[in-house]
Amino acid sequence: MKRSLLLFPLFTFLPFLTSCTQDAYEKGEGELSAMIAEMGDGFTTSDKKVTRFVTDNGEQFSVSNPFSSNIMPKADTVYRAIFYYVKDGTKAEVKGLNRVVVVSPQKMQEVKTDPVRLESVWMGKSKQYLNMSLYLMHGYTDNEEANHKIGCRRDSIHQNTDGTKTLHLTFYHDQNGVPEYYSQRIYLSIPLQSLGVDSVRLNVNTYDGMSEKRIKI
Repeated sequence: MKRSLLLFPLFTFLPFLTSCTQDAYEKGEGELSAMIAEMGDGFTTSDKKVTRFVTDNGEQFSVSNPFSSNIMPKADTVYRAIFYYVKDGTKAEVKGLNRVVVVSPQKMQEVKTDPVRLESVWMGKSKQYLNMSLYLMHGYTDNEEANHKIGCRRDSIHQNTDGTKTLHLTFYHDQNGVPEYYSQRIYLSIPLQSLGVDSVRLNVNTYDGMSEKRIKI
């Protein structure tokens, strides 16, 4: 099965990011009071429908209402998303989705560090992804080439004296001509499955200055 189209080797272009939420659900009482929101991997079938997903907590669900989504457009592919669902045993009725962009750490000669508003950084319980929630600044422009570029530079892997390894990363962000009138949240995941490290140091330039996050895996 193929990995998500949203997994880019260097960086991804983000246009003005109209709402990332798909399949909007109504608010109210009743069964929606039991709704859960969790990040995880969704799996599409040959007919491009999502029929199952696995949360970062390790729970696997079959989807009781298989669906198609424009943020999961390809058949037989794995996509990251935040799933809003109501569960019934090992089945789940999905009420909504939120896009999660996947950026793979890569070697880069140069890195752009235009500021962002960093909300949080956390390690998923599966320890396969480092996750981020942040805000990018947006605004209307006639320039069709003005799109955010985001990515993640792999700076080094440091061997510590206790035998553990620390991965050093720098968050790549190029404002790339997008006006800065209002902010919009995006979610990202950085895959760590194949790197064999025990901790991460992530540098992110924010509007308050450079921030270093240290996360143990």
